[in-house]
Amino acid sequence: MSNHNGTFTDSDVETKIWKWLDAVVIGENLCPFAKAPRQRKQIRLLVVEEVAVAQILTILANECSFLSSNPQTETSLVAMSNGLTNFYDYLDILDMAQQLLEELNYEGVFQLASFHPAYLFESEPADSVSHYTNRAPFPIFHLIREASITKALAFVDDPDAIPARNIEHAHKLGVAFFKRYL
Repeated sequence: MSNHNGTFTDSDVETKIWKWLDAVVIGENLCPFAKAPRQRKQIRLLVVEEVAVAQILTILANECSFLSSNPQTETSLVAMSNGLTNFYDYLDILDMAQQLLEELNYEGVFQLASFHPAYLFESEPADSVSHYTNRAPFPIFHLIREASITKALAFVDDPDAIPARNIEHAHKLGVAFFKRYL
C-alpha cells in the first residue's frame, strides 16, 4: 500500500482507516457511539501529510471551525498519513492540541480523543493487548462533539465501565486479531 518512497497515498490511508473503524471500533463495539454516525455518513476523515507542529495545530483548529459550521458532521478523524510515527512526539502534539481547544473556546464543545499505531497506556505492561483498544493504522486526532457524547451516554448502561469492558474484550480477541487491521 505504500508507494516507492515508503509513504502512503491518501486513498491507502482512507481505506485502511475505514476498514479498521468498521471491523475493530464498530465491529467489536469498542466505541458504542460510532455505529450510528458511520451509518448516517456523519464521520469526516481528513488525511494530512503535514508533520510540522504549527501546521498540524492549524489543521486541527480549522477542523474545529468546520465542525462548528457543519452540524450535520458528527465527528472528525484527522489522520497523519506520513508523520508522527513516534508515539511520544504524537502525545506532545496532542497536549498542544488540547491547549489549543481551550484557547479557541472549544473546550466543552469538542473532546479530543487519540489513536496511534504504537499507543501505550502508562500503567500497562508494554506487551499488553489493552493498548490495542487505542491503536489505529495511523496516528489520528479524533474530534468529537461533547453534546453528542452526552446524548449517546444516556443510552449506554454503565458508561464508566466501557474502558474495562474493552480491555477484557481485547484480551479475548488477542493481538493477532488487531494486527490484521494495523
